[in-house]
Amino acid sequence: MGGAIKSEIRKIFTTRLWWGLGLGMFVLSALISVGFAALVGLEPEGGGGEGQVLSASSPGAAQFVYSAGFIIFSIAALFPLALGVLLITQEFRHKTFTATVLSTPVRWKVLVSKVVAILLISAVYAVIYDIAAVAGGAGMLSIKGHATFLGNGEVQKTLAVMILAFVVWTLLGFGFGMLVRNQIAAVLIAVGIAFLLQMILNIVFGILGWTTASKFVPGNLTAGMLVTSDPTGGAGGDASPYFSWWLSALILTGYAAVLSVVGSVLTARRDIT
Repeated sequence: MGGAIKSEIRKIFTTRLWWGLGLGMFVLSALISVGFAALVGLEPEGGGGEGQVLSASSPGAAQFVYSAGFIIFSIAALFPLALGVLLITQEFRHKTFTATVLSTPVRWKVLVSKVVAILLISAVYAVIYDIAAVAGGAGMLSIKGHATFLGNGEVQKTLAVMILAFVVWTLLGFGFGMLVRNQIAAVLIAVGIAFLLQMILNIVFGILGWTTASKFVPGNLTAGMLVTSDPTGGAGGDASPYFSWWLSALILTGYAAVLSVVGSVLTARRDIT
C-alpha cells in the first residue's frame, strides 16, 4: 500500500499541473485577501455612521478577509474542485488507469491509495493557500493600521478549518471525476455546479424564504465553517445564515464522502480499457 501511495504522489509531480495550479491559486488567494482587507474599517456609502462594512475591531472581519476566496461565490473552492477532477480524469484520459490496475490487481488498494495521495497533496496545497491568504490579508491590514488578529483563537481556527475545507472540496472533485470520466466535461460541469448552480439556488431559496434549505448549499456550508464571528462587529444585526462551524464541516465532509464512495464503487466495477 505504501508503494502504491508513493506511486500516486509521484504521478502528480510528473506533470506541470501541480505548479501551474499552485501558482495561480497562490496569486488569487493573496489578491482576494488584499481586496477585502482594504474594505476593513470603511463606512458604507450613505451609512451615516451606522457601522463599518467590515469592522476593524472584530475578529470576524479578519476571518472573512482570510477566507474570502471560499466565501464569495466559492471562487477559491474551484481550485481544489478542479484539482480533484483533474487528478483522476487525467488517468482515464491518458489510459494510465489501466496500467495502474494491471500492476495492482486489487482495485480497492488502487482507489484507497489514490484517495490517500489526494488527501496529502490537497493538504499541502491548502497550506500554501493559507499562507497566501495571510500574507495578502495581514499585509494590507497592517498597512492600514488595523489588527491582523492572527493571535486570536477563532481566527486561528478559521485558518485550520480552511485546510479541511480545501481537502474536502478536492475530494468532491475526485468523486465527481470518477462519475464523469471525460476530463473536459467533468471540469466544466463541476465548475458550473459549484459556481452557477449554487448562485441560482441561493437566489431561489432567498426569494422563497427557504433559509434552512440554503444552509445545505456546499458554498454556504463552507462559509459556515470559516466565519464564526460577526464580521460587521454587530452592525449586521441578523442571526447567522449558516449552521455552526462543526455541523457545516460534518455535512460538507459527508457530501464528499458519499460522492467519493459512490464514484469508487462504480469505478471498481467498471471494465478497464
